[in-house]
Amino acid sequence: MSEQQQHTMTPRTIVIERELDAPRQLVWRVWTDPDEVAKWWGPEGFTTPRETIEYDLRPGGVARMVMVAPDGQEYPNDGRFTVVEPPERLGWREDDIDSPMMQSVDTTIELVDLGGDRTKVVVTSRMVCADELVEMANAGWNSQFDRLERLLAA
Repeated sequence: MSEQQQHTMTPRTIVIERELDAPRQLVWRVWTDPDEVAKWWGPEGFTTPRETIEYDLRPGGVARMVMVAPDGQEYPNDGRFTVVEPPERLGWREDDIDSPMMQSVDTTIELVDLGGDRTKVVVTSRMVCADELVEMANAGWNSQFDRLERLLAA
């Protein structure tokens, strides 16, 4: 029996919202420019080396990167963009993920202009995954947003 078969996979949705002190155009750039993404992508302690990021910003274009954990474990992401609507919406999907805890994920980022150089980011992530991954995904996204806020404040 494979590791993936040991976990019950069910569809789950998480939604994370964060208000940022930055104009929407800048927030769009830090989500879509690989040089900027490399500065903050991943939970605290993780890195995403610039040379691992490949973005073709169009529906159907590749969305690839490799997050590296503090212990050196690599977590490749290999998806396709599903939505590219600057500067309002960005989405990508990964299928057939090589993980014992996740089969697929479909993520959409909405950037809402709040005026006064403030932007609300709404992340909606629809996953087919093991139940125990949901808490880890929530913690990871929130940690990642903390890193993004520090980058935008600098």
